[in-house]
Amino acid sequence: MIHARVKVCGITTVSDAAACLAAGADHLGVIFARSTRRVAPERAKEIREAVPDASLVGVFAGETVDRVADVARVAGLDMIQLHGGESPAYCEAVADAVSTPIMKVLAPGHAADPEELGRYRTACFFLFDMDKRSSNGIGAMRKLWAQAARAARRGRRVFLAGGLTPLNVWEAVHQTAPYGVDVCRGVERAPGVKDVDALMRFIAEVRR
Repeated sequence: MIHARVKVCGITTVSDAAACLAAGADHLGVIFARSTRRVAPERAKEIREAVPDASLVGVFAGETVDRVADVARVAGLDMIQLHGGESPAYCEAVADAVSTPIMKVLAPGHAADPEELGRYRTACFFLFDMDKRSSNGIGAMRKLWAQAARAARRGRRVFLAGGLTPLNVWEAVHQTAPYGVDVCRGVERAPGVKDVDALMRFIAEVRR
């Protein structure tokens, strides 16, 4: 039986954080990279204090190592997600600067290369996501699922993202057998505003 964990990303408010945790989310993601869902470290700290038992993941892209470490400390992060073109050396520097696990997002072109994953020795998790700069149809999604499944079979702890909704996540989980799934806009009423009913359906599909 597959027991995939659920990460809800793009949390922007204390109320959404509490509701998502109550609905059964395993990880809550706060975005510090460029995004309509970006939050300040102070807001992330408020979320941290409101849900002290939650696993809080901070999403970064293109930041200095010192900046990542400072924000992680202020916000009380439990995991660092590196969502840009960070090199293995950069990931090692972040790992030296913080005491939290690192999740690395690979560019779609590199995601299928097992040697590429092996270069990121300090990454505890790998996130397989769609290319937001391109138009991605069902063919691209299924290709991503196949890449994630191969990495999972090789023992990598894989999170699967990219267009997941309550309508397709059951198939995605059973095609991929990931460690976890990552959802953002698939359970939103508006950017940065979560639809808890949709999230509950999403989680039910993951775990049925």
